[in-house]
Amino acid sequence: MLKFGSAEEALVGRLVGKGSRKGSTPISRFGDFMQRPPAWAGVAGLLALAGGERGRRAAVRGAGCYLAAAAAHLPIKALVGRRHPRGSALHQLGPFTSSFPSGHAASDLAFMLGAAQEIPLLGLPLSGATMAVHWALVRKRSHYPTDVLAGGALGILVALAAWKLFPPGRSTTAEAGQPAEVEVAGT
Repeated sequence: MLKFGSAEEALVGRLVGKGSRKGSTPISRFGDFMQRPPAWAGVAGLLALAGGERGRRAAVRGAGCYLAAAAAHLPIKALVGRRHPRGSALHQLGPFTSSFPSGHAASDLAFMLGAAQEIPLLGLPLSGATMAVHWALVRKRSHYPTDVLAGGALGILVALAAWKLFPPGRSTTAEAGQPAEVEVAGT
């Protein structure tokens, strides 16, 4: 089991104060909403419906990265066995799993980076959503900051693996009046 010193407890106390709770600021309310899988499924659905071929690819890549990160963090949690911060169960049913790494941070960041591989401009609004989630996780004491950082690192690794194993696609059909891009072998 991973042990904590008083340094991380003190850091959380300084960052969020003793009276912090779920949804106590507009950013944390948005983060509380976005940390749920249906919210990210909704983003993927909007991309798929309104984004044309690139939007569909972004939705599939984002959702695939989300699911891969959600699966990848579970064995690490089982190995580490870190306790959640004091008071974390006040805001949710549970917690049932280890605190380290944060699965929410891993999945949210993996979705954002995966979708942005297909449509780079998505990186800006989706990074705001992921930062709100990560702040809410620390603010309501669901996770320590290092849990969120480790989850984020895992999300980055998943997105990098997706990039390497399944390079972002190029359109093979004309989109919005633009000529189709055709990949040529060896280029």
